[in-house]
Amino acid sequence: MDERLAKTIAAIKASGADWGLFTSPDGVAYACGHIVPIETGPSPFAGGPAVAIVGVNGECGLVITNLEAGTESWANPIVTYEGFSFREPTDIAANYIRSVNDLLVRFNVGGTLALEPQSFPLSLADSIAAFKQVSVTAAFQQVRAIKTTREVELLREAALTASAGQQAFVNAARAGRTELDIFADIRIAMETRAGGRVPLTGDFISGKEKTSAFMGWPDTRILQTGDPVICDLAPRVGGYWGDSCASAMVGEATDGYRNLFSAAKSALELAVETVRPGLIVGDLDQALEAHIARHGYTTAHHSGHSIGTGVHEWPRLVAYERKALEAGMVIMVEPTAFDPDVGGVRLEWMLHVTPTGCDILTNFEHHCTIS
Repeated sequence: MDERLAKTIAAIKASGADWGLFTSPDGVAYACGHIVPIETGPSPFAGGPAVAIVGVNGECGLVITNLEAGTESWANPIVTYEGFSFREPTDIAANYIRSVNDLLVRFNVGGTLALEPQSFPLSLADSIAAFKQVSVTAAFQQVRAIKTTREVELLREAALTASAGQQAFVNAARAGRTELDIFADIRIAMETRAGGRVPLTGDFISGKEKTSAFMGWPDTRILQTGDPVICDLAPRVGGYWGDSCASAMVGEATDGYRNLFSAAKSALELAVETVRPGLIVGDLDQALEAHIARHGYTTAHHSGHSIGTGVHEWPRLVAYERKALEAGMVIMVEPTAFDPDVGGVRLEWMLHVTPTGCDILTNFEHHCTIS
């Protein structure tokens, strides 16, 4: 049994349930290893989200559209329904509901059912009306916070894919090119390393005003000498997310930008030095924010987040989080600093919490300038 399935079962038990029904893309990927297509959003040929049904005795089944037939998963059985058709009409929604109902009957599901309420579709409400229902969310996020050895390997590969994008950023960004031109080079570098198309989120913004706002996708803005640039890349590779953020100024950096960059860079280095098991997440966030403040700047962003089959997982690095770090967690640390008269800087690395500290899972360096 895959360790992730075993931990999923533990979450179901901790929720006081006999069965779990998982419907979020990241939850399905974790529970049964099926990588849900996400880049274009919900498929017009799907009756609803992919469904993984897991029992506390080790049962694991999956319901997906026929367009996803043949994809990898440790679920057994994998039930496909007709979603895509072109010779005869088909009722996609009815096919979906019927397949889920058939799997519930096949597994003889009964007792209490644990759900992901945030992603559960209304169309399946009647299918589970006879069961007592509880949320699996809290217990599920707890077991997913500690990564298995295989997960760390997958996260490292996703991080290195993001690193390939950051190297392309350094090579491609220069005055006279548009954000979109540069981003095209970045994306092809990541997809070449990954060996195919990858879903991607993040930010690519340039100029004082845009980098002070911290978030946004590239557009036709032309980079000029003296522009600050933020390049945040989060590709999903093999069902796991990488993440990274670099910031630099085009051409020779001004003194104001060097000071801004130094504040964020030294905060990131402080995190690498202090991350260890037992450190309270909220204390880390406050320490990084205080460090930025001592340099005379403010922040407009959380200090980071956990990562896995979801790009943002629990615990997030925010002041109110009282969870202590544990060995096996993988977190993104991304201190930020901004000055509306200069722009913004955000620098990020992926850190694997070890018994004695942390390892950096990526391999790109942060540089203040690009030429």
